[in-house]
Amino acid sequence: MHTDHMMNGRKMLAGFGLFTFAYLLLAGSTQASIGRSQGFEVGALNRVQWAGGVGSARSEGQGSFSQTQQFSDRYSGVSATQTGRGSLTQTATASGTGLSTARQTAGIKGAQDLLAETTRQLTGRAQQDLGVKLDSRLFKPNGIGSVNGAQSFSGAQEQSFTAPSGTSSQSQSADVRQSGSITTEVNIDPVVRNTINITMHQAQTTGGQ
Repeated sequence: MHTDHMMNGRKMLAGFGLFTFAYLLLAGSTQASIGRSQGFEVGALNRVQWAGGVGSARSEGQGSFSQTQQFSDRYSGVSATQTGRGSLTQTATASGTGLSTARQTAGIKGAQDLLAETTRQLTGRAQQDLGVKLDSRLFKPNGIGSVNGAQSFSGAQEQSFTAPSGTSSQSQSADVRQSGSITTEVNIDPVVRNTINITMHQAQTTGGQ
């Protein structure tokens, strides 16, 4: 008797964390001071381990986030906005005879800081940091079949500060995708590893007399 069976891959999306905090100072109707800070951190692991046989295994993880801070003071004409957003997708499949393993990890961090004052002129400083690390490992130590993995991240950060004397803004974004595939019809031991690291930083200082 011939029996088909399906073996499910194991999936884990771990450490998806998001933190924000803000502080605000205001003084008088013609002078305003504002300080804002927010950040996020995402950690994810997606893994498929296929022991062989008839059928296939698939694992998929998805996560997204969005954060916004806004402030406006109609007396001084001061307003400020900070936004951060992103999405992460991980997919892995394995099939065929013999052992197959796909392992994907992602670590993403971002931070924004804004400190500004206005009297007659806009003065202040702003900073943004964004780091992305994606790592994929595919193993097919023996047997006939295939193993595939792909993961992608897309995200952006934006800051702006507006006063009667002027406007200051900055933004940064990242779009990253990695994929790997092994297909074999002989008993060999192929390995695929793919790593992407992105570090972004920008800062600006605005001053006037």
